[in-house]
Amino acid sequence: MKQKLFLLALATLVFALPSKAQDYQDLVKIGDELIISSPVSSNYKYIDVPRKNFIIKRGGIANMKSLENRKTIVKAIDNRGSYVKVTLSPADGGKFFNVYRELNADLNGAIENGELVISTKSRRQSIAR
Repeated sequence: MKQKLFLLALATLVFALPSKAQDYQDLVKIGDELIISSPVSSNYKYIDVPRKNFIIKRGGIANMKSLENRKTIVKAIDNRGSYVKVTLSPADGGKFFNVYRELNADLNGAIENGELVISTKSRRQSIAR
């Protein structure tokens, strides 16, 4: 009896997890605007931000506060099963930390934890499409 319940629970998880990964990919398209908000902890978990020493070595300014409320544009979307990788570039045409033109992020994890927010401007455009 316990084995049947365990197998049933395992099968439910296996079939339920892949369907959840498609939630935000359908809302975000290339060219949409996303806003980087403040991290939940002291560091960003789902946005691939370089470490401070790498930013400084390249001659940049390692100020993590400069990312907060920064508008970005989605340049590329790479779907790898349950992991959806998004390439972000600044909406103003500048660079992140005066060094990097692009940052990568896990779309589903970043939106669920509040590190990325879908802009209301992007929502209106996607509804009109």
